[in-house]
Amino acid sequence: MLPTTEQALACVRVCQMRSNLYKDIRLFRFDDKTGEVYILSVDELQIIVYPNGE
Repeated sequence: MLPTTEQALACVRVCQMRSNLYKDIRLFRFDDKTGEVYILSVDELQIIVYPNGE
């Protein structure tokens, strides 16, 4: 399973927003079983990007 186009674009937007605020991204992982992308940033901010890009 691969990330969807919507999911990939959403991940780029999230990572760009975090980097514009000079916030580190600690973990970026695609789970091929669920099709979700997990982004862990500083301050324990956890972001899940679903296959539909939400």
